[in-house]
Amino acid sequence: MHRTCLKLCQQTQNSIQTKRNRMAICKILFFLLALCVWCGKCEVFYKRVGDEVSMKCGVDSNSDIDWKFNGESIFSITGKSGTRRKGSSHIAEKASTPGDILKVPRLETRDSGNYFCKQSGKHHTVRVVSAFVKPGPVLLQSSNAELHCDITGDPNTEVQWQRPPNGEEYKEKKQVIHLKSVTSEEAGQWTCLVEKKLKLIVTLTVVGLQTTAVNASKGDNIELPCSLPQSVSQRVVGGRWKADHLPKVSFPNLTNTAGEGLHWHGNDLSKVNFTTGQLSTNFDVTLKKVQSSDDGTFVCTVEFDGGVSLSVETTLRVVDKPSGVKGSNNRKGKPPAVMESLTKEVYGLKLWIWIAVGASSVALIVLIVVIGVVQRRNKRMKKRVRTLRSMRQPLTDKDYCQCDRAEKEVEFGEQARPLPVPRQHRNPRTRTAGPNHTN
Repeated sequence: MHRTCLKLCQQTQNSIQTKRNRMAICKILFFLLALCVWCGKCEVFYKRVGDEVSMKCGVDSNSDIDWKFNGESIFSITGKSGTRRKGSSHIAEKASTPGDILKVPRLETRDSGNYFCKQSGKHHTVRVVSAFVKPGPVLLQSSNAELHCDITGDPNTEVQWQRPPNGEEYKEKKQVIHLKSVTSEEAGQWTCLVEKKLKLIVTLTVVGLQTTAVNASKGDNIELPCSLPQSVSQRVVGGRWKADHLPKVSFPNLTNTAGEGLHWHGNDLSKVNFTTGQLSTNFDVTLKKVQSSDDGTFVCTVEFDGGVSLSVETTLRVVDKPSGVKGSNNRKGKPPAVMESLTKEVYGLKLWIWIAVGASSVALIVLIVVIGVVQRRNKRMKKRVRTLRSMRQPLTDKDYCQCDRAEKEVEFGEQARPLPVPRQHRNPRTRTAGPNHTN
């Protein structure tokens, strides 16, 4: 019994001593951390992806400087000669060292870590933060989403989320928050605040299927509208149209295959027509020669990855055709195949955008060719004018002074002088009477 008590006492003393040692170690570590921060040797930078960070070594510009990243050499600089040697770290490929400052541009998540200047003993910690939404920024109604504000290398640091529309603080302060069955209330800008120093914004868009009620006249071909306002992050895997009051009408099914992509699949075109091309966000179908029996509710359903499906209802109202109106046409201006082709995405852009860019490029090329032809024509005209001017003979003194006075004098001399008037024909009034003059 006595021995048992001695053993228990010894174990108790050992456990107490162990706890004391642990507490002493924690105090020492805490003291060293506080001293490190107080001395300015531990500095933490929170930066976005793509930002630049500048870290100061704190030594004289003529001193040798050695920079390291997570133990790997970045640069070794000889102060007197200015010789710089690159290290093995990937940071050396883009970093620069003006003086004793290390600048790292275009930060990536892999650039997070510890930067150390050997000469001053300074440690700088860089945390690259990225914010994004999974599975993507455009989500379907009732689907689930994850908002990420990832601090690379430090997953335990708390962040403050602010939710739309008024920036109200979100209850959870984790780097990843989960949203269940998102609605339009969650749509908008979400803000992530990191240590009250860095602000990152992610935009969440929530969309659903769109449709409108349709009015038609008997005998018309009418489109039943069903579409998404824009492409979404989730992949479409299937879908269908349905009308409970038309059990005998065969509607096509949406199918997504590796070879043909998203498209309608159906064989019976007697009542329902649809585009045979690849689909993106438009799921309209055409109902042929509608009658009063077609009047009712039609349901469009689209299925997505993850088991999410959306449905929307549209109502068709069929009225008698006005008198004097003949024939039946589709109620929309363009057939659905044309619209589907124009809105088809090619290399990330709509097809109509590529067409517009191509037409603009052709117009620009034609304009450049016309300008070149006009300039060449003007040059030829100028050259021709210069050639004609150079061929004209200059005037000489001989051309200016043509001495043809003698010929003119001879010509004038040959003219007959007027004959003298006989005395008796002279005007008596013009003569002067003498003293002996008598009438």
